[in-house]
Amino acid sequence: MKKIYKMTDITKDTIKIDRIKKNENINSKKQKVKFGSKLLEYISFAKIIAVFSVVILHTNGAFWNFKYNLYKTYWLSANRIESIFYFGVPIFVLCIGATLLDFNEKYGLIKYFYRRITKVVIPMIIWNIILYLYRVYILKTFKKEKLTFVNIWNIYYGHKVYFIFESFHIFLLGYMIIPLLAYVQKSEKVKIYSYCFITLLITQTICPYLIKLFEPRLKWIYYINVGYIIYIFAGYIIQNYKFKTIWKIIIYFLGICSLLVHMIGTKILTLKYRKINLLHKGYLNLPCIIYSCAAFLFIKEYTYLLFKIIDRKKINKIGSLTIGPFFMHLPIIDTCKKYYKSINYFGLQFRLFGGILICLFCLIITFYLKKIPIIKYIIP
Repeated sequence: MKKIYKMTDITKDTIKIDRIKKNENINSKKQKVKFGSKLLEYISFAKIIAVFSVVILHTNGAFWNFKYNLYKTYWLSANRIESIFYFGVPIFVLCIGATLLDFNEKYGLIKYFYRRITKVVIPMIIWNIILYLYRVYILKTFKKEKLTFVNIWNIYYGHKVYFIFESFHIFLLGYMIIPLLAYVQKSEKVKIYSYCFITLLITQTICPYLIKLFEPRLKWIYYINVGYIIYIFAGYIIQNYKFKTIWKIIIYFLGICSLLVHMIGTKILTLKYRKINLLHKGYLNLPCIIYSCAAFLFIKEYTYLLFKIIDRKKINKIGSLTIGPFFMHLPIIDTCKKYYKSINYFGLQFRLFGGILICLFCLIITFYLKKIPIIKYIIP
């Protein structure tokens, strides 16, 4: 004979609680996936902006060829372009801080270093070799040297193949330091990183900047060789801290002011001394740090508007191709200068629109190279 058990109120309550927990787990998983995709999308767009900026900075190289008697013809517009797109490399470092300082929640140290080696170190070494051979045997703009250990060392660490590889050493330095920072307790990360950011901002940026501005004879001895880590801290803070509207307005205002200081200040001092003045320039200089952080926050907050016009998947796909233009654009510029001497490299068409076309050309090449089985590993 089967026993029949009546469902009591207690069992009903426990079933309801279980259902609520299941629903909460499902919702939390959906939120994580949704958050993850949003993170990927705005980071992808930030990388696209950064690589376009880097390419345009280099097609705008006429900025560094200052001639006082001709400055009105090209240099004033070159100074504006240089200042506006100056955040290219800093945004790449900000992306590192926003995406990697929580890597320990997803995988361990071995996988972390494996990814960095396969995605950054190996491609950088291979591209150094490829571009060295290209400059020596095709462009013939680089002197062939004996392949001794000393010469290879000096070529590689002296960034003699192309100075763009200096940026990758900045990234590598950040990658090596991140494991020391990632294991900070999650609940304390924003506070500790904010303290580190403010300390570095004061000691490595504000004080040296004010000394150069008001009294260059003074010396500042508190320099740290890993100053670029300030962008890693900033990237994480911008990604994880919810700024109130008033603070966002203040940051955007300071960013615009920093851009104007960089642009107008460089113009005034350069025309005054009749040579390029570097007081307001440098990736670790105060105007650049504030401007770059403000731009990164703006990209994070308003990328969703772009997705109303362009499909998210397309942005993510283009974002995955940015390493190609980073490596390729300088040899393409050099090739143009060698074989197409009729182009006016001081003209706005090349300095701005030429940079956009070169970047698009590099993205297309990268897209097809990534389909080739072996070559795709050097374009991660």
